[in-house]
Amino acid sequence: MGRQRGSASVAPILLVLGTLGIAVAAVTLWPLVTEAGQAMRPATATVIESRPCGTASARDLVEVRIDGAVQRAPFDGCGHAPGQQLPVQVPADPGEDFVVRPARSTDSELKGQEQRANWVLLTLAAVAGGGYGLMLRRS
Repeated sequence: MGRQRGSASVAPILLVLGTLGIAVAAVTLWPLVTEAGQAMRPATATVIESRPCGTASARDLVEVRIDGAVQRAPFDGCGHAPGQQLPVQVPADPGEDFVVRPARSTDSELKGQEQRANWVLLTLAAVAGGGYGLMLRRS
């Protein structure tokens, strides 16, 4: 007689699918959580030193006025002309070492990450549903 498959063999499969789902959701949604947690405010920066864009960590040096004081900080970009003024985002509570980011709509950036999360989670749901369908068919 052959071995009969019972509900005990389904439990490990469901556990693996559940763990995979949680891991994919965490990896997919992490950028949304970290981006939403960073409070930024708009400012205008003036490029002091321009860096060529040949290296991966090339960042221009800019001066930005924060709470009435002018501070120098690296800009998350490269190749701008010295003296050029740029709309930027600075941290609401800048620490000792902070990076100035280009000004862009926060809504559209989060919207893009939200759309990415939706597609990944939809794909995961389809794979899990297909796996569950195969388990039901074998029973």
